[in-house]
Amino acid sequence: MSDTRVGATLTYTGTATPPTAAQVPVDTAGLVVALDVPAGVALVRAALAVRAPADDVTVNLAPTATLATSSGQTVLDPGQSITWLSLDWGARRPLSSVDVRLPATPTQTEKKGRLSVAEGGAWYPPTPSDTVSVNAVAPLPGILASRLLVEFVEASSAPPPVGTPKTLAATQVASIALRAPARPPDLTATVGVGAGALFFHHALPMLPRQELVLEDALSDALQRAWPVELKSGAVAVALRSSGLGMFDRVQLVLDTLEVIQRWSDGAESQALAVDTDSLVSAHVTVPRDRALSEVRFHVRHQLRDEDLPLAPRPPSLPPLSHHCGSGYSAAQAFRATRPTGPLAALDLHLRPLTRRVVGTLSFHADVHDRPHDAPLAGASLPLLLELEGAAPWASRWVTFTPGKPLALGTGPWWVVLTVDEGDVLWSLTDHAETAPAPGTLTPGTALHRTEAMGPWLPRENGLPGAEEDAEPLWGCARPHLRPLTTVPPPPPRLQLRWGTKVLEVTAGSDGTVALDAKALASLTPPGGSTGSPPPLEVLVQSRVAGDITLSGLQVVIPRRDTYALFPR
Repeated sequence: MSDTRVGATLTYTGTATPPTAAQVPVDTAGLVVALDVPAGVALVRAALAVRAPADDVTVNLAPTATLATSSGQTVLDPGQSITWLSLDWGARRPLSSVDVRLPATPTQTEKKGRLSVAEGGAWYPPTPSDTVSVNAVAPLPGILASRLLVEFVEASSAPPPVGTPKTLAATQVASIALRAPARPPDLTATVGVGAGALFFHHALPMLPRQELVLEDALSDALQRAWPVELKSGAVAVALRSSGLGMFDRVQLVLDTLEVIQRWSDGAESQALAVDTDSLVSAHVTVPRDRALSEVRFHVRHQLRDEDLPLAPRPPSLPPLSHHCGSGYSAAQAFRATRPTGPLAALDLHLRPLTRRVVGTLSFHADVHDRPHDAPLAGASLPLLLELEGAAPWASRWVTFTPGKPLALGTGPWWVVLTVDEGDVLWSLTDHAETAPAPGTLTPGTALHRTEAMGPWLPRENGLPGAEEDAEPLWGCARPHLRPLTTVPPPPPRLQLRWGTKVLEVTAGSDGTVALDAKALASLTPPGGSTGSPPPLEVLVQSRVAGDITLSGLQVVIPRRDTYALFPR
């Protein structure tokens, strides 16, 4: 069977480089979780967990920030003097350090930088100090800002009196590094191609080691984007941040349902022909190690309009049989204690001993507990068996159907099997194997004779080793009677079998079988790891022959998959 596990991959679509291999970037470019959904899978619930790193992991905001200088530079030029510079990274986040570097040449007088920060409004000095040295990493107190201004002054200058403008010093600057904790300043999530549909927004900077779990909103968004009609398809979830950030853990959990709507042969329905008192089955390929949460199908049957009052089930090699042929023939009596419908057909359980068997099955009236010498009018039916393959040949049910149903009445009547060419065994059984209900057709005496016109002789009662008062033996036969009144035949017996476990099921009045997880609790997975997994079987057993149609299949199997997207 095909794999129904949803594929999941994590891809960063930007150009940023993480500080170490233990982080994955997220920024405006997007961190994308791509899902490859196989056919026949429905989503129940999803949960995506992302975790920010601790504050000892930092990123440099300067490369992606907007630079402005007193001379109009957008990129620092070490050969051009400036009196101030500003960085705008567009997102409110805490600052951990700043490092302004001057070029080695030419030699400049010692400088220092006076800092101001802003969050989209006026500039204000950070506390506890607004002055930093150059050519050294200056720690900052984690103040939240979206812009930074550095004004250069002589290192020896004192702060001007309040209300007096600062005297700025022209300074050549080689580089600036502004570091902030790598936790994202915010987070949005979308589903779909391109910009996608927004379903989640976290407006504040994430806290150190904070884990966000997107669950309800993610589940709803994915279910809207999931492939329709259980088809295969692709779904993408994009995580974005307005500024560069990092995650040190990304994990996805999917609760899905594998929905099977086809039988093992790939068909949507199964048309089964059931023989008299037999069993047929249809198979569904299912995984061996996961429980079923729902089984649903519809059964429709068209059974023959007949009654089967006797349904013996002899073994394939019965211990005793009539020998018919080579001068031997056999007879079996039947009696009904109440009116029955006419006989539509009769099955005999026979085992051929020769490749070709030719004979006659005839119906006789009763004369002094023996068959009448002459058969009833129109009640002689031919027997012809032609076998292929090598001996020995197996026992089988052979059906004899008269041209029109025979009205045999309630009194005793006989079935006589005569073989003119070849040899055949007619299986014997006892009453206890069938226990017919009172008032239905019952078997009577079993007789045989050893020559064509010889006397009819009784069989010894009982199987070998049976009690002295054992039930008498009778020739295995299945009379098919037309009902006297229009009564629908009994519905077939339905079972589910999985491995060694069997569950009895009942169809509703409309023919629907619907089982939930509670009803299926006893049908536990067979497990195992070698060989082909056992299929889920729908067993249909009927006393009456006919046609069975199984349709509307739906087998639901839950599964949970956890994807360690990062680190892998």
